Amino acid sequence: MKIKRIILKLFLFTLIFFNAVSDEINFEAKNIELKQNGKILLAYDSNLQLPSKNISIDSKKAEYNKIKNIIYFKDQVFFQDYNNKTLIKSDYLEYNRTKDLIISYGRTNISYNDNLKITTDTIYYDRKKQILYGSEDTTIKDDENNIYNLNDKYNFDLSNQIIKAKNSLITDKNNNKYFFEDLQINLKIKEIIGKEIKLEFEKSYFGNPLNSPLLKGRSAYSNNKELRVYKVVFSTCNTENKDCRGWEINTGEFNHDKEKKIFEYKDSWLKIFDYRVFYIPYFNHPDPTVKRRSGFLTPTYSTSENLGNAFTLPYFKEIAIDKDITLNPRFYADKSFLLQNEYRQALENSKILTDFSFLVGKKGTKSHLFYNQVGKIDEIRSYEINLQSAKGDNYLKNHKLVKTSSLITNDDILLSNFDLNWNFKESNLSTSFKVYEDLSANYHDRYQYIFPNYNFSRKINIPKNYNGTFEFNSYGYNKNYNTNVTETVLTNDFLFKSNDFINSKGLISNFDILLKNSSNYSNNSTNFEDDENYDLFGIIKLDSSIPMRKKIDGFNHYITPIASIRYSPNGNNDLSEKNIILNYDSVFDLNRIGSSYQVEGGESLSLGFEFKREEFDGTNVLDLKFANVLKPDNNNNLPSKSKLDKTRSDIFGSLNYNFNNNIRTNYFFSYDRDLKHSNLEQLNLEFLVNNIITGFSYYTEDNEIGNIENITNNTNFKIDNENKISFEIAKNLRDDFTQFYDLIYTYETDCLSLNLNYNRSFYSDGNLEPNKSISFLVKIIPFSEFGISNFGRLVGK
Repeated sequence: MKIKRIILKLFLFTLIFFNAVSDEINFEAKNIELKQNGKILLAYDSNLQLPSKNISIDSKKAEYNKIKNIIYFKDQVFFQDYNNKTLIKSDYLEYNRTKDLIISYGRTNISYNDNLKITTDTIYYDRKKQILYGSEDTTIKDDENNIYNLNDKYNFDLSNQIIKAKNSLITDKNNNKYFFEDLQINLKIKEIIGKEIKLEFEKSYFGNPLNSPLLKGRSAYSNNKELRVYKVVFSTCNTENKDCRGWEINTGEFNHDKEKKIFEYKDSWLKIFDYRVFYIPYFNHPDPTVKRRSGFLTPTYSTSENLGNAFTLPYFKEIAIDKDITLNPRFYADKSFLLQNEYRQALENSKILTDFSFLVGKKGTKSHLFYNQVGKIDEIRSYEINLQSAKGDNYLKNHKLVKTSSLITNDDILLSNFDLNWNFKESNLSTSFKVYEDLSANYHDRYQYIFPNYNFSRKINIPKNYNGTFEFNSYGYNKNYNTNVTETVLTNDFLFKSNDFINSKGLISNFDILLKNSSNYSNNSTNFEDDENYDLFGIIKLDSSIPMRKKIDGFNHYITPIASIRYSPNGNNDLSEKNIILNYDSVFDLNRIGSSYQVEGGESLSLGFEFKREEFDGTNVLDLKFANVLKPDNNNNLPSKSKLDKTRSDIFGSLNYNFNNNIRTNYFFSYDRDLKHSNLEQLNLEFLVNNIITGFSYYTEDNEIGNIENITNNTNFKIDNENKISFEIAKNLRDDFTQFYDLIYTYETDCLSLNLNYNRSFYSDGNLEPNKSISFLVKIIPFSEFGISNFGRLVGK
């Protein structure tokens, strides 16, 4: 009976409702109520269909006012307009059937045409005119992740997809933010027209996350091809704790060409600290999304004692996707002209880098060519080619081409070579052909030829019960230098290195066994006897140490005595003049004499001692190391500076001590074996006091080792986070001669760097004479820099 009453009730409701609204509405509901003699109808869990308008509305509660011809929907409202592909989700919605107007109150989500998502509070939807409008904060997100925030009155023409708004914030897919007043947006063609634009770029858009890049303008026009702004102020500087930005550009017209990815500026002034300093009629640069783009690079001005004033205007040219070139013309005041070029090309399996130049001037024509190619033939074979040539012995040095080339690393020695390498699973073969040219030597003795030159190494698998590793290494070369000196050397090494053996008392031991077979043929060489020589060398080295630790007064204390015994039945060729100075880090090396074709002859005992004190967290407090070499007999063929030619070497080592967080020191020493005098000392001290960091370095060589005594000081005073003063001085105490000193003031922020440097040099180096200079450099980060390397000379000081 209950089911029959419900069916009857629904039948009566449908009949009454259809009579009330003609037959335009299909209405279904679980429960209904009629009030005010049928003028008000209430429905619960309802679904309303308007077939003539192709509309469907679901809600938990619906109320139809027959007199006003308005239907009210509450709780979980879903309004679906199939003709216009519009879905509205809300908790309260009104539908005025007479005006065909929908009003949604409270949080509302709208999906339009599957490509726009709209979120708002109160919104009006005029179906006849196909317009959305309102005055509450509204967010529109398109299918390209651009977000339009409408903060005041707006009108959205859905048919033409045109938005008109009083105030808005647009956030693009790169998280750049555009603030507009009185704007019009055409979503179909992505066109925006507005007034009073403020563009806040994403902080790291120009490469520095500390930036706050900002562009302001009176009016703007934007579409898919360009953004054009008029009466613009632009800067990347942040303003945190600052009265003004470090720099800004005031420009009449700014254009971002989105297809060419170029920023253009017309009729511009560069302002530094709110002062106009430079007028630029027109300039452009690639936008930050571009990694490489043709265009002018940062111009520079320089001056020197030898060459006078010079102006450089580099230009980068993108030739193709795999090749480009940088043209670097330099114009001198004496009408000399230098053109330096750097060409780069990426091939399928290699990369080419070439640097070449020519100079035309009163002193004639000079040039250079540097070529580098690195690549691989297959997964096993790789190669490198270098060609280096210079016309004019001092050409590279006088024009300081080292500073303007990534390929030139030495302006005295040129190297041309071809290297070919094979990398196998357990072995490696390296071969090379090399030609050195010493530009400081006379013509006949400046060339050194080394070819062929090879090095082959292989790890040989041995049974695990051998407790070690076995390596074979073969290397050799053929060398011609000083016009008539030739050397041909071939060496084979067989090296066994044992694993560590640890006994029950904690003693750690290991040993090395080396067999060296060396053959050489030479003529007029001071390193070998003339004609053919064949030698077989052997050496064994046994190392033992016993590390000990003890905790005392909150510190870990480590003591490690070390003993190393080596023996070779062979003698040596004369290496007495070889410039080898022993230190603690090298004394236990198997090849501590630095020779590839012979070993250290005889027997010796090397004793070392290490003491370390550190806090429980691992912070080092004190680190002391020293060692000594003992021999039964003198060996005058070994390097004399190392004292390996004596029965007892110097006592050498190092001491590192951190007094506290403000004072640190390290000391390297080599004392005479009888402790009568020191032969080498280096003392480094560093003090940290508030914002001042100063460091002193003292170095001396005496007696048998050398005759040097120098001291340097480097001091930095950090005034605040942006201002710093640095001072550096070097002095030769032996001759009471100050070599140079630098006084530098630096101001540096996220977007601006100012550097003022006073330099005084008192030494000569080839054609470089003693001089003094005052230079400054201004960097507009990240766009350009300009400065004068000798301001004092420019103003006649």
